[in-house]
Amino acid sequence: MFNMSQVGINICKFRKSIGITQMELADKLGISFQAISNWERGISMPDISKLNELSTLFNVSIDEILDNKRTGKIVRQLLDNQPISDISIEEINEISPILHENHVESLLTKKDGLSIKDISAAAPFLSQEFIDGIALGALNKNQSLDSISTILPFVSASIIDEKALEIFNQTNDLSKLTCIAPFMSKDLIDSLSCAAYKQTKNVASLTSIVPFISSNFLDRLAKEILDKIGISGIRPLIPFVDSKILEEYIEEKDVQL
Repeated sequence: MFNMSQVGINICKFRKSIGITQMELADKLGISFQAISNWERGISMPDISKLNELSTLFNVSIDEILDNKRTGKIVRQLLDNQPISDISIEEINEISPILHENHVESLLTKKDGLSIKDISAAAPFLSQEFIDGIALGALNKNQSLDSISTILPFVSASIIDEKALEIFNQTNDLSKLTCIAPFMSKDLIDSLSCAAYKQTKNVASLTSIVPFISSNFLDRLAKEILDKIGISGIRPLIPFVDSKILEEYIEEKDVQL
């Protein structure tokens, strides 16, 4: 919908046309000199409020800054609080980086049959409350975790933890949590790992999520198993256990891995 490099070129051109430096433009907009530099190099984009200020300052339309009439029209309608009925999900996703989160959410909620897939691209620009509401809506309809996989990095840990606990209580299987382990709280991962080991007495039950178990818990467990069983009891965990613990055990017992 817009080309960041071209927008940067346009901002630079318009700035020079009114004879001010990047520092002076930054002062007028109340932002850092680095922000202006990033705009002009096409690294980042001014948001909707700054686009409006640039338009006034340069005495040009937002269309001219963005080099895109369609995007300029949408931005102007949002600034003027005009209803927008003809914008597609694809257009919302593309323009999200320069909008305020309330604008993005307003546009999305007006779309019929909004799905997880529809909001995935815009997820970084949505509020926590909005993302969590979408996730809970899907999970409350008994949809699987796979259904919200594309927005998991943005969902609150409390929601993910609640679902993880539910799954573990039903299955007693940590492998069912592999896809969400990176987004679970460390406390819950440790707690469920402890429960899984107590049930199975086998560290193999932990291997599916072992990269996400805290080092403190893992090291304590390794020491406990080494004392009771020996090195054979922790073989699946060896790559993740503190090397000092292994070295001390090897030196004391004079064993080989």
